[in-house]
Amino acid sequence: MKRILIAGGGTGGHFYPGLSLATYLKKRGWQVVFAVKKNDICLQSLSQAEIPSVEIDMVSFPRGLNPFSYLKFIFKLLKSISYCLRIIKDFSPLATIGMGSYVAFPVILAAKIKKKKTYVHESNAVMGLSNHLSAFFSDKIFLGLPVRENNFSHKTLLTGTPLRESFLREETKEEARKKLNLPLDSFIILVFGGSQGAVNINEAFYKLLLELDLEKKKPSFIHLAGKNNYESLKEKYEKAQLLKDSLILPYFEDMPLLYCASDLIISRSGSGTICELMRYKKPAILIPLKNAAGDHQTFNALELSRHGGALILKDDEHLSRNLRKSIESILNGDNLSAMKKAYERIEIPIGEKPAVVITEEIEKDTISKKL
Repeated sequence: MKRILIAGGGTGGHFYPGLSLATYLKKRGWQVVFAVKKNDICLQSLSQAEIPSVEIDMVSFPRGLNPFSYLKFIFKLLKSISYCLRIIKDFSPLATIGMGSYVAFPVILAAKIKKKKTYVHESNAVMGLSNHLSAFFSDKIFLGLPVRENNFSHKTLLTGTPLRESFLREETKEEARKKLNLPLDSFIILVFGGSQGAVNINEAFYKLLLELDLEKKKPSFIHLAGKNNYESLKEKYEKAQLLKDSLILPYFEDMPLLYCASDLIISRSGSGTICELMRYKKPAILIPLKNAAGDHQTFNALELSRHGGALILKDDEHLSRNLRKSIESILNGDNLSAMKKAYERIEIPIGEKPAVVITEEIEKDTISKKL
């Protein structure tokens, strides 16, 4: 029996690539168990996908000076390693892969102790702490983006990041706009700041709409404001009469539909968003989260920027002004087609390819060597 243990969770950036890989592995005849942190919100998604899971009672590495937090971490780590050793003994996987987050480290370490094949997938352009530690005990490291200061280049492979199955579909711009009841001939900007929204981006975009100076009419937009900010921002839009031929929503499940309907994206630059932009080849204005660990969102954004597919703006007091200038430059010039064409120069696997490449590598290292 082909069995594999996948570990990840905590945030969507760590969890959804693992879920996508798990779904593909199941199609290839693998039996998958997914390890997440205790009471992880991701458990519901695993249940819906009919993927068995185990919960690891682990905590993140402490950042403060409180000695009790370090004692708690050490205790939880030793307890988690012991539990993972039992899981691996009972489940007997051929391989284990960590997708990031602190829950992956004890799983990878336990798998190495049990002499199982071990892998790490890093979706960001800066390797996270858990993945960096896990990398020392891993046979191979799969990269979603080229990693800055890669100390493990001798055992890394650029595979891209597995995307959810819903992102493998594509609709024409016309079809998507009809479903959303948006004008077929408008220039449409999609604005979002993650599942919770981003207050700075929300305010900056609202201000620029009031001030936008274009040779043509103002663009239409789809603005995902986040559940907490939706009502107040919607009220502002309505008062300023900005919602004609546009949408403001708290959240929208079917992101592929929004990508297909849009001409330009304004967003943060988490690894998931970068992969989705590459998938749909959408020009973007990226505003990296200021306090992202290791400034990884900036380095994620640079991967698109250096090829010409995206502009990068700082999330500072000048954001609204710089956003307005960037949009005016894109719409009044011929930059949009050049930005879209830039994606052809990015040599990173996209779509279903990352899951295929990762699975084939694991099968080559495990099944093929046994034959």
